[in-house]
Amino acid sequence: MRHVLVSALLIAAATAGCINEDVTLYEVRVLGEVAVAPEFPSAGEVQLGLYFARAGEGELAYPVDSITAREVGPPGFVDERFLVPYDGREELLVYAWLDIDGDGVLCAVGGAEEPAAIVAVDEFTDFRVEFSLLLDQPCAGAEALYP
Repeated sequence: MRHVLVSALLIAAATAGCINEDVTLYEVRVLGEVAVAPEFPSAGEVQLGLYFARAGEGELAYPVDSITAREVGPPGFVDERFLVPYDGREELLVYAWLDIDGDGVLCAVGGAEEPAAIVAVDEFTDFRVEFSLLLDQPCAGAEALYP
């Protein structure tokens, strides 16, 4: 009986804190060019991510809010589709880095010095984003590259 009561209390506590919010997603076509600065190796897979420039309000506001990221292939032309939440946040950022050593981690300890870059896309129409990135900043995450 005691286990049943404890289980019931845990379930009640877990569900009481949940708030279901509707999230509207829209598909954004991301088109662009990813090039690598000559001082870096150009072999590897590009990791491309979308971010909002800001999230939250007032004292709880913070920069560079991640939306989604994935591997998109070698440097060159990119034509991908991403689902982006529509919730009033503005200024979309496109960030990329080159996974030179294939470990899936940006500049892991003992790994390669991997280049990165970010660009802000202030406006886009027809759910289409066009960008151009030159990966030229070593071991820099999105938060470090965006002011």
